[in-house]
Amino acid sequence: MINRLRERGAGNFLKCIQCGSCTSACIVNVVEEEFNPRKIIGSIVRFNKFPDQDPWLCSACLLCVERCPQGVNPFSIIVSLRTIRYENGNALPNKVIELIEQVKKTGLAFSLSKEVEEKRKLLGLPGFGLSEEGLSEVRRILLEAGV
Repeated sequence: MINRLRERGAGNFLKCIQCGSCTSACIVNVVEEEFNPRKIIGSIVRFNKFPDQDPWLCSACLLCVERCPQGVNPFSIIVSLRTIRYENGNALPNKVIELIEQVKKTGLAFSLSKEVEEKRKLLGLPGFGLSEEGLSEVRRILLEAGV
């Protein structure tokens, strides 16, 4: 497990001192106590096994990276765990598939609500979105990535 994580560029998880700074900064842990970056890293380092927590719960806010006093980069570990699970045949969560389809369709991860579009218009802000050229580039990148 440790070697597979290293191959995928996971952070310096062996430097983790289990201080809990990552978990105390984690915005997901506030609403979902079962998601605990410290425990994720601990189960890898102590037991060399996949953690029980779902790595797809991570919101990618990167607060754990900013707060880690050891420079461990918990986010890179979570991304590596996602990759390994996918390579092992675990299906992507439906929400991730929906997000990918949204990006393919519009080039944006989330569409703007009609209310936001109206507010932008009232404030004299330009429309929000990608040009056809930009959208083509996003689609090319996704295709190249195998998505």
